[in-house]
Amino acid sequence: MVYTSDGYNMYQGSGFFINNSGLAVSNYHVFKNTSIGEEGIKLAGSKEIYKVSEIIKRNEQEDFILFKVNIANTNYIPIAGRKPNVGEKVFAIGSPRGLENTFSSGEISQWRDRNLMQISALIDHGSSGGALINEYGEVVGITSGTFYDGSQANLNYAWSIDVIKPYINMR
Repeated sequence: MVYTSDGYNMYQGSGFFINNSGLAVSNYHVFKNTSIGEEGIKLAGSKEIYKVSEIIKRNEQEDFILFKVNIANTNYIPIAGRKPNVGEKVFAIGSPRGLENTFSSGEISQWRDRNLMQISALIDHGSSGGALINEYGEVVGITSGTFYDGSQANLNYAWSIDVIKPYINMR
């Protein structure tokens, strides 16, 4: 789970590690307008809160943030080598409404943009920034939100993990 604060209010989202040296990913909107240094990262099943030590790249348009946490030997999710196709099964892992490691399944419903996919896996507030994984346990996306319009349709979306790839190859 990711905790952020604007100095007055606390917010909660999700995030995940992409290597065992503390390199992590979440959504930009989870960190937007928060006080730098006030972010906290809580590992599932742990009571300890870790601080973000470095922001590597943030991108509001593609709604991602790549950051470092001073922690070693973390469990992480390997990055998929290819984008999933429409109809492929995917699984969302996040902490909706503070419920750690919630798992939901669905499929890729459609690609809405080069890096934006519509998914049927259920996500809710607090899931933002969580991992979208394929059937091989590789991360294919960053869950981001829902197109809630009162229809109760299963219109959730995630950004392709490809949005961060140019910035991790630099490290």
